[in-house]
Amino acid sequence: MKIKKRRDSAYRTPNYARLWSAQVFSSAADGVWLIALPLLVLDLTGSKILVGVISFIELVPLTFGMFTGPLIDSLRKKSILYLCNTGRAVIMILLAVLSANGLLTVWIIGVCAFCLSLQSMLFSPAKVALIPLLVPQKHLDQATSLINTSELIGLIVGKLISGVLIAAIPFGLLFFINGTAFFVSAVFIAFIRISESAGLKSKGAEALKTGYRMLKSNSSWMTAVGYFFIVNLVIAGFISVMGPILAVERFHENYSVWFAIMYSMFQGGMLLGNLAVFFKWNTKRLERLYPRTLTAVGLLMMFLFFSLNGLECAIFLVLGVIISYIDVQTVLYFQKTVPTEYFGRIFALIFSIVKMGEPLSAAAYTVLLVVMDADYIFLAVGLTLTLTFFILSVRQGMQRDAGKKANQYF
Repeated sequence: MKIKKRRDSAYRTPNYARLWSAQVFSSAADGVWLIALPLLVLDLTGSKILVGVISFIELVPLTFGMFTGPLIDSLRKKSILYLCNTGRAVIMILLAVLSANGLLTVWIIGVCAFCLSLQSMLFSPAKVALIPLLVPQKHLDQATSLINTSELIGLIVGKLISGVLIAAIPFGLLFFINGTAFFVSAVFIAFIRISESAGLKSKGAEALKTGYRMLKSNSSWMTAVGYFFIVNLVIAGFISVMGPILAVERFHENYSVWFAIMYSMFQGGMLLGNLAVFFKWNTKRLERLYPRTLTAVGLLMMFLFFSLNGLECAIFLVLGVIISYIDVQTVLYFQKTVPTEYFGRIFALIFSIVKMGEPLSAAAYTVLLVVMDADYIFLAVGLTLTLTFFILSVRQGMQRDAGKKANQYF
């Protein structure tokens, strides 16, 4: 009798299954606090400016990316994951207790947002670094893809849950539930069975200097980094600062639900952008991609000047697709052009430069809120992007045509 051999796959590896389960709870819990904290600030103060300040504080840890590589290489990855989620569970329970007793202030929320973001920033690369230790090499692509997809889905679900629950239960109870989710994630991580020794101390400073010299000497890389920085400068603050304000001004009593939907639509768009690349809808002309897509981003932002009766969600979805597509295409470009032996140090430097645009974005939108209404910010920023990058795209086309004519002449 012939026995059918069971197919070996990544998700049938017990340790990987535990990591995947931990990721699901962790990303959903991240989605909850990303929605809840700015809305809590609005609820406590009614200040749009303070929402921007909290968003800026929350995004600052993203600029520490260049230091995470050496740290993660020198410590046990499982320990980093466990400590991050245990720490986030403690912070959420603390917020729950303070909220229930009416003791929360904006600055306590700011400190907690900074710590939550810092731990999230450490959790993600440590998780990716742990995957090759848990699954066979032949299943590495499948395992990494499944983790990334579940992370995006978890964020979407968490944000939707957060928006609904904010309208139904007190913030304190919401934070307690979220802290429990982080604790459950930490328990899954604790049960991962792996023999992992601490890595050697990394020469991070020397590696970064080498990466900087290589990056500076390549004009194509610098151009890609510059555009990538602009994308983050435009979008990060738009989502974290202008998103909740748009929800409050357009949807009033149901603002928490609508903000969660808009944020989730943006994440859903990012998932679609990833799938576009997965199905080979990619580009070989990155220099054309940036001006055209940033022109489209500007046009979409200009539409938000008008009250669209819920169609704002569709704009957030399309923006998510565009931004995700740009992100993935840029990473693929560097993967194909940077020498393998230098990829870690150069990408850590690129990541840090690009991520600096995110807190700057939150600060810029906050300053704009001081001098003009939100609707006019959408119009002004959108018009600036549209004109700037449409003109640049046209100039590129004229230069290509001139180059073709010159080649034909010779």
